[in-house]
Amino acid sequence: MSDYPFITRINKFKNKFKNQYIIEGCSFTNNFKILLEFDNLFDEDKILVQKTEKNYREKLISFFELYVVYDIDFTTSMKMYREVY
Repeated sequence: MSDYPFITRINKFKNKFKNQYIIEGCSFTNNFKILLEFDNLFDEDKILVQKTEKNYREKLISFFELYVVYDIDFTTSMKMYREVY
């Protein structure tokens, strides 16, 4: 299994109504930014992906370890993985 894609930076924003994560990382052909937001109305996670120009950054964590360290469920982590792979 390859090291790509991996996460290089993650920020968690918490306010009264919603939790949001901004996740940055590297994949095979480009870099990406993901906005992950929990939608209370529909009781689901919204995933928005933006791909950017490829450059190398150091690995912080993998998508497979994301649910252990952060409050993100494994299914959502794998959906994000498939989006950027």
